[in-house]
Amino acid sequence: EGNLEGRRVVKISTGHSHAAAVTDRGELFVWGSSIHWEPELMTNLLHTKIVDVVCGQNYTIALAKDGTIYSFGKGKTGVLGQASKSNFPNPTLVEGLADKVVVSMSAGWNHVACLVEDSE
Repeated sequence: EGNLEGRRVVKISTGHSHAAAVTDRGELFVWGSSIHWEPELMTNLLHTKIVDVVCGQNYTIALAKDGTIYSFGKGKTGVLGQASKSNFPNPTLVEGLADKVVVSMSAGWNHVACLVEDSE
Protein backbone atom coordinates (compact mmCIF):
# COMPACT_ATOMS: atom_id res chain seq x y z
CA GLU A 1 0.00 0.00 0.00
CA GLY A 2 1.29 3.44 -0.87
CA ASN A 3 0.19 7.02 -1.38
CA LEU A 4 -0.17 6.49 -5.14
CA GLU A 5 -2.16 3.29 -4.84
CA GLY A 6 -5.50 3.63 -6.61
CA ARG A 7 -4.45 6.83 -8.36
CA ARG A 8 -3.79 7.25 -12.09
CA VAL A 9 -0.41 8.87 -12.83
CA VAL A 10 -0.48 11.01 -15.99
CA LYS A 11 2.96 12.64 -15.82
CA ILE A 12 6.28 11.70 -14.22
CA SER A 13 9.67 13.38 -14.12
CA THR A 14 13.00 12.53 -12.53
CA GLY A 15 15.89 14.57 -11.20
CA HIS A 16 19.31 13.57 -9.91
CA SER A 17 18.03 11.73 -6.83
CA HIS A 18 14.30 12.41 -6.73
CA ALA A 19 11.14 11.98 -8.77
CA ALA A 20 7.73 13.60 -9.06
CA ALA A 21 4.38 12.47 -10.41
CA VAL A 22 1.11 14.19 -11.31
CA THR A 23 -2.18 12.31 -11.03
CA ASP A 24 -5.30 12.73 -13.14
CA ARG A 25 -6.80 14.57 -10.14
CA GLY A 26 -4.10 17.23 -10.40
CA GLU A 27 -2.22 16.06 -7.32
CA LEU A 28 1.57 16.30 -7.09
CA PHE A 29 3.62 13.57 -5.39
CA VAL A 30 7.38 13.78 -4.78
CA TRP A 31 9.87 11.25 -3.42
CA GLY A 32 13.61 10.74 -3.07
CA SER A 33 16.52 13.01 -2.09
CA SER A 34 16.67 11.18 1.25
CA ILE A 35 13.64 13.25 2.36
CA HIS A 36 10.59 11.28 1.27
CA TRP A 37 11.21 7.54 1.08
CA GLU A 38 7.78 6.97 -0.45
CA PRO A 39 5.70 9.23 -2.70
CA GLU A 40 4.54 12.19 -0.61
CA LEU A 41 1.52 14.28 -1.55
CA MET A 42 2.36 17.99 -1.72
CA THR A 43 -0.59 19.08 0.40
CA ASN A 44 0.07 22.82 0.07
CA LEU A 45 -0.86 22.51 -3.63
CA LEU A 46 -4.26 20.90 -3.05
CA HIS A 47 -5.86 24.31 -3.76
CA THR A 48 -4.85 24.08 -7.41
CA LYS A 49 -4.83 21.45 -10.15
CA ILE A 50 -1.30 20.53 -11.24
CA VAL A 51 -1.03 19.53 -14.91
CA ASP A 52 2.72 19.18 -15.48
CA VAL A 53 5.95 18.69 -13.56
CA VAL A 54 9.66 18.85 -14.42
CA CYS A 55 12.63 17.93 -12.25
CA GLY A 56 16.18 19.17 -12.40
CA GLN A 57 19.25 18.22 -10.42
CA ASN A 58 17.81 18.98 -6.97
CA TYR A 59 14.62 20.89 -7.65
CA THR A 60 11.08 20.53 -8.97
CA ILE A 61 8.82 22.88 -10.94
CA ALA A 62 5.06 22.27 -11.08
CA LEU A 63 2.65 23.84 -13.57
CA ALA A 64 -0.90 24.57 -12.47
CA LYS A 65 -3.91 24.46 -14.79
CA ASP A 66 -4.20 28.27 -14.58
CA GLY A 67 -0.67 28.67 -16.00
CA THR A 68 1.10 29.59 -12.76
CA ILE A 69 4.21 27.70 -11.69
CA TYR A 70 5.47 26.59 -8.31
CA SER A 71 9.09 25.74 -7.51
CA PHE A 72 10.83 23.97 -4.65
CA GLY A 73 14.10 22.29 -3.80
CA LYS A 74 17.67 23.56 -3.69
CA GLY A 75 17.96 27.07 -5.06
CA LYS A 76 21.74 27.51 -4.86
CA THR A 77 22.00 28.57 -8.50
CA GLY A 78 18.86 30.71 -8.52
CA VAL A 79 17.11 28.01 -10.57
CA LEU A 80 13.88 28.25 -8.56
CA GLY A 81 13.04 31.70 -9.91
CA GLN A 82 12.43 33.00 -6.39
CA ALA A 83 14.83 35.99 -6.61
CA SER A 84 16.94 34.12 -4.07
CA LYS A 85 19.48 31.34 -3.88
CA SER A 86 17.74 29.94 -0.80
CA ASN A 87 16.30 26.46 -0.57
CA PHE A 88 12.51 26.13 -0.63
CA PRO A 89 11.30 22.88 0.94
CA ASN A 90 7.68 23.40 -0.15
CA PRO A 91 6.15 24.36 -3.50
CA THR A 92 6.16 28.16 -3.71
CA LEU A 93 4.52 30.35 -6.34
CA VAL A 94 7.05 31.88 -8.75
CA GLU A 95 5.97 35.51 -8.35
CA GLY A 96 8.05 36.74 -11.30
CA LEU A 97 5.83 34.78 -13.68
CA ALA A 98 2.55 35.17 -11.79
CA ASP A 99 1.17 37.60 -14.41
CA LYS A 100 2.06 35.22 -17.27
CA VAL A 101 0.36 32.05 -18.46
CA VAL A 102 2.98 29.32 -18.69
CA VAL A 103 2.02 26.67 -21.26
CA SER A 104 5.15 24.50 -21.30
CA MET A 105 8.29 23.92 -19.22
CA SER A 106 11.61 22.16 -19.52
CA ALA A 107 14.22 21.52 -16.84
CA GLY A 108 17.94 20.97 -17.13
CA TRP A 109 20.58 20.23 -14.54
CA ASN A 110 20.61 23.80 -13.15
CA HIS A 111 18.19 25.72 -15.37
CA VAL A 112 14.53 25.94 -16.33
CA ALA A 113 12.87 27.25 -19.50
CA CYS A 114 9.20 28.22 -19.72
CA LEU A 115 7.07 28.99 -22.74
CA VAL A 116 4.38 31.57 -22.00
CA GLU A 117 1.28 32.66 -23.90
CA ASP A 118 1.58 35.82 -25.95
CA SER A 119 -0.27 38.54 -24.06
CA GLU A 120 -1.13 40.54 -27.19
